[in-house]
Amino acid sequence: MVINFLGNDYFKISSGSTTVLIDPENQRSVRGASLIVNTVMPAPVAESGEGPAVISHQGEYEVQGIHVTGWSAGSDKGVERTIYRIEMEDVVFAILGQIGKEPEPKVQEFLTDCDVLIIPAGGKPFMEAGATAKLIRQLEPSVVLAAFPENLKNLIKEMGQDKCPPEEKLVFKKKDLTPKAMAIKCLTV
Repeated sequence: MVINFLGNDYFKISSGSTTVLIDPENQRSVRGASLIVNTVMPAPVAESGEGPAVISHQGEYEVQGIHVTGWSAGSDKGVERTIYRIEMEDVVFAILGQIGKEPEPKVQEFLTDCDVLIIPAGGKPFMEAGATAKLIRQLEPSVVLAAFPENLKNLIKEMGQDKCPPEEKLVFKKKDLTPKAMAIKCLTV
């Protein structure tokens, strides 16, 4: 499995011929994707009659063997936010999108066994680094990937990690992941 960071909260998850895009920034960037998951509505990429499947709301979905469950993270100024759990080839992803506060305990319960957590790095308008670190410790993922990494240094410090060497992409298999390691990986564009 390969994960690329493409800026802000836009991630590309690839495995074989399957590609999942998280919060792509425009319609042009979706060529070749199998599935698009939008954590904010209205989203810049909407469902058209052809092309990849698009998920933009809470609910339960299955697309090409990929299981997706979404929960509301509330709305702010007309923008609806959704948190997702994506199960793909025995790897569980928790996608927290653009959250500004800690998810409800019942939502956290469904995310606690995640392998890869994608979460904003911390700082306004998202949760502060201390609250983000607390949430990471509660969810105990194997790997943490930061969206909106401008304030990543604060999160790294809060997590007690000395440094985070930049990586172009994250390549792994399920067996490579250490459960509950909470290792922050710094992906670059």
